[in-house]
Amino acid sequence: MGVTTTDVFTSTFLERLDRLTNRLAAVPGVDQAMSLTNIKAIRREPAGVAVGRLVDTRNLSQAPPAQLDKLKQEVTSDPLYARHYVSADGRTAAVDVFLKTIGEAESRAVAELVEGVAKSEAGGDEVFLSGVPIIDARGIRSMFRDMLVLSPIAAMLCFGVFLLAFRSFWGAALPMAALIIGLVWTIGLMSLVGSPITIATLPLPTVLMAVGSSYIFHVLNQYRVSMSTLSPNADAPSERTAWLEGLTFISPAVIVSGTATMAGFGALASSEVPTARDMGIYEAFGVLAMLVLTVAFLPAALLLLPRDVLGKCDSARTDYAIWLNRSLVNITALVLFRRRKVLIATIAATVVVGAGAVWLQVNTDYLHIFPERSETVQDATKFHERLAGAGTIQLVLNGGASAITDPEFLRAASALEHFALKQRGVDAAISVADIIERINSVLPGAPDQMSEIIPSDQNRLGAIVRDYLSGDESVSRLVSSDGSRAVIILRVNLFSSNELLELTKKIDAWSRVNLPAGKTQRATGSIILLNDASDAVATSQTSSLAIALITIYLMMVIMFRSFATGLLALIPNLLPIICYFGFLGWTGTALDITTSLVASAVLGLAVDNAVHVIRRYRQCVAERRNGSSGGNTGPGALSESDEGWAIWLMMLRTGKPMILANVMLIAAFLIFVLSSFVPVRVAGLLWAGTIAACLAADLIFLPVLMKSKLFARAALGAKE
Repeated sequence: MGVTTTDVFTSTFLERLDRLTNRLAAVPGVDQAMSLTNIKAIRREPAGVAVGRLVDTRNLSQAPPAQLDKLKQEVTSDPLYARHYVSADGRTAAVDVFLKTIGEAESRAVAELVEGVAKSEAGGDEVFLSGVPIIDARGIRSMFRDMLVLSPIAAMLCFGVFLLAFRSFWGAALPMAALIIGLVWTIGLMSLVGSPITIATLPLPTVLMAVGSSYIFHVLNQYRVSMSTLSPNADAPSERTAWLEGLTFISPAVIVSGTATMAGFGALASSEVPTARDMGIYEAFGVLAMLVLTVAFLPAALLLLPRDVLGKCDSARTDYAIWLNRSLVNITALVLFRRRKVLIATIAATVVVGAGAVWLQVNTDYLHIFPERSETVQDATKFHERLAGAGTIQLVLNGGASAITDPEFLRAASALEHFALKQRGVDAAISVADIIERINSVLPGAPDQMSEIIPSDQNRLGAIVRDYLSGDESVSRLVSSDGSRAVIILRVNLFSSNELLELTKKIDAWSRVNLPAGKTQRATGSIILLNDASDAVATSQTSSLAIALITIYLMMVIMFRSFATGLLALIPNLLPIICYFGFLGWTGTALDITTSLVASAVLGLAVDNAVHVIRRYRQCVAERRNGSSGGNTGPGALSESDEGWAIWLMMLRTGKPMILANVMLIAAFLIFVLSSFVPVRVAGLLWAGTIAACLAADLIFLPVLMKSKLFARAALGAKE
């Protein structure tokens, strides 16, 4: 925590700083709070060496200004204190708050209390805070705000699209009832298990509403198709029979589509990183809930309601959303008469865009998930500019038993610290070697040469450790209890995993060359562990995507009882995924914990379109061969062939719900541009763009493949 005032070294401010430090130390869950008012100073006195408080807080009100000015000059120029506890200009003081070993939720709660205490003691001074618990606490607050804003917008969007499509209150109210029930089940499960909201599960309500709406559109569309086969005066048993026949046709496709979507999300559940695993598990459960409600609750409700619940629909009124007809006519013409051009353009675009994947990079920036102008980023910037970077890295040197009393080990630690301080992004550093050097320099018989500041005499070194360091809480964070390990604490202004990796690689390379034999070093710290975990999610994308691909392909094979048809359903949706990774590479968008989750999940969503296209196409071909047109739709102007007519009828019956459902998905993901988090905004745009590409592929490229020599038999369901 930092506090900026006119002058730190006044009795009034130091008294307030001391009170703040004590209040923070008393917060439940806080292990220790350290500032200028309670850290220790090592001074040479006539009687020897004195180790006591840097600032005597007992008589601050009576301290002469000249004494405080002298203290200011000493402290702001001393590397043990400058940038760690006070700025070089003497206007900003820091309080380091160390938490006890507690869980994430408890850490966030403590961070909230710490922030409250800090701001209550600020007076007219400027207070800024940072650190992983603070960033986490602020992140959770922003997530709740996002959820309270984005979820209602998504609900209103879904209601509006259903209302626009069916022009019926019940046509919008019934789907919303199913969506809300599914969300209650899913969020209820999260609450029962005790899973917290994370940046990966934040989009869950919006995603589930959009996905559930996709399934519901196909079921409601089938209801209208089934009712369109009846005369206006058909009785209730006829309506029931027609609806059950339609449900028998549409349910397998919806179930397989939902299962494929679950497989896409479920592939993420194999991750070793809890954030990604939770997203995969709860998204998959939510999809299952939406699926059950779509094929059970909605059909039952439709049986109990009047026939015209979705608007007037009978053999004389078969159509809805007629404003889409012109677009479907153009798409059908493109499929029937421009197949070669579509194939060439699709393959060329995939190759060109997909080539960008060569430049794809994995990178996570834990701080900059927040907008540049956010309080969190601005506070971290203030730490860098006024004190030292808000990020902390611990370099742990292992030298074996009692290494802390080995002069060679301490010289190596000091050399490593000085090397690290020269690296970009490292603002300050401190280690036990610094403290031993200071004590040694003030002891009687101290060497004159700075190169000999670490005592060569092991007995002298052992005495320093025994007499001045043993039992000191401020030193306990810099050396292990058995003296075998020393810790160098680096204050860094680096939050990008790539930048942190570059720094640790340089330190590792130096250590391999310069550390004495048998001495080792490793870098650790919350910020490194968090970024490593996020990068692990991104790099595991290959295995997650492979699991999703294999699972979805096997589902397609089982459903269609054909290896070729399974491939036919998969290819059009695989090409946009290739383009997705290529786009990331071309634009320099990093693969992080949010962008890495898009591909597997979108693949499961997009295959839904292919399943409905192929099944409806087969049904329409069968109707043509049986002489049943299912309505006077007039395809003759486009093609004289049965397959061409079937393509047109398929577009009318399935193209509309596909377009409406996917437009809803796209719009739902675009809502994420309103999020407080930069990665969520970017991921929302990427989700929307990839789904749009998959929709285009399933509406145009898939029918072209179905008409090709390679897949024509598979599309028609002919035996291989």
